[in-house]
Amino acid sequence: AELPAALRLAYQRNEPAPRDVPLEQVYADLAFPPREPLPFVALNMVQTLDGGAAVGGRAWTIGTAVDHYLYRTLHGVVDVVLAGAGTLRAEDVVAGTHPHLRARREAAGLPPTPTAVVLTAAASFASTLFGKRFFTGREYPSLLLTTARARPADIERLRALGVEVAVVAADDAGLVDVREALRYLAERGMRRVLAEGGPRLATILLRGGLVDELFLTVTMRVSGDPTAPRILAGEAAIALDPISVHHYSDRAGALREMYLRLSVGPAGKTPAGA
Repeated sequence: AELPAALRLAYQRNEPAPRDVPLEQVYADLAFPPREPLPFVALNMVQTLDGGAAVGGRAWTIGTAVDHYLYRTLHGVVDVVLAGAGTLRAEDVVAGTHPHLRARREAAGLPPTPTAVVLTAAASFASTLFGKRFFTGREYPSLLLTTARARPADIERLRALGVEVAVVAADDAGLVDVREALRYLAERGMRRVLAEGGPRLATILLRGGLVDELFLTVTMRVSGDPTAPRILAGEAAIALDPISVHHYSDRAGALREMYLRLSVGPAGKTPAGA
């Protein structure tokens, strides 16, 4: 699909707005501040106007080509694209970015792409999934973080596909301890993480106070499905404060999507930087 030359910046904290911003500049120069001892974590989600986080079981089908463009832009400014095993099974986990951002990363001494990271308690996947880009793609590294529940044969099977596998601590439910997974990534120098779902992982991250920012695309369509998942799989006591709001309107001037960047903080408190 043809992309617009610019998006309308409706609001920007501490910068003039409204104004038009070239599409290739939106989110391209984000500088996430360092966070210790865990990485800076941004959460990237998309939803329909009636709150659905999937259409036909997939999130990728919700957004327009502009949303997909910004998705790849955000990949250009992080070290990790993080997802749960459910997202890998339902869709895929990819970490590619635009060629011009790959070149910029390499010029700065960074890997050309972030690493795609999946959390899974047992590392057991049906062989029918091995055609997904997470397993076959060589454009970006793939790393799977699992627990001691994983069978050695399953780990070796994944390594034979070219996927790096590491064992981290489990939580009380026997799942990957997300905080320990983030600590492991930080120890490897991966300081900027973009989490892309699914809703259960998003909820765990938010409940744990592990998310610094939320990037939310709201598209002007409805799912019409009362059973469709939402961007969260449960309650999370948080406060949100806008950093920026961009709009995409089509050639006829109709609003198609909104792109919100929000600070995340605990409920009842103003998020840091607001």
